[in-house]
Amino acid sequence: MYTNPTNIIKTLMCLLDRNAQQINQCVRYYRDNNSLLVLEGMRRTLPADAYPSFEIEPNDGANQWATTRAQRPRWTFTCTLTVLNDNEKFGVEYITTLATTLVEIMTSPENLQLPILNEVKWDSSGGLSQTYFLDSLVESVSYSTIKSGSLRAAEFTWFVTVHEPFPESKWQIGDANAPTVLRPKLVAA
Repeated sequence: MYTNPTNIIKTLMCLLDRNAQQINQCVRYYRDNNSLLVLEGMRRTLPADAYPSFEIEPNDGANQWATTRAQRPRWTFTCTLTVLNDNEKFGVEYITTLATTLVEIMTSPENLQLPILNEVKWDSSGGLSQTYFLDSLVESVSYSTIKSGSLRAAEFTWFVTVHEPFPESKWQIGDANAPTVLRPKLVAA
């Protein structure tokens, strides 16, 4: 559970940036000359020209061991998509289409095994150990309107399972005379 959730958010921001053409094509279908603004953390207020906005806030992390040399924390993030609704005719369609596009990118199997930015640990005997996304899931999306429908929001929880391999150097303990508690004995078959 050593991965910094800020680095997970920055990795997601880069992933969304790589898919900006697909995302902004969806935005421009409903609002000419606009593009999605992705923000780390929630903002109290945003100027009118900042919409559509996508805010990502870390919630919590839970850990489990994967093997003796890795752990797999599951991080939870709250994601809020907010759009300014200029055309009532497409209000619901706009927010749901854009939310579906974002969820599709975030949970696509093509984006698993994605290396997490700034999460490389040095191993003196084996080189670098990279931390990466192992799984990604959005369970449900809730929609709401603000100010008589002029602002629409979609909020969902995004789960990310991270694979954190440990450098081999963390497992090198003393010499061959170390107690068996630290260095297990090999059992002959």
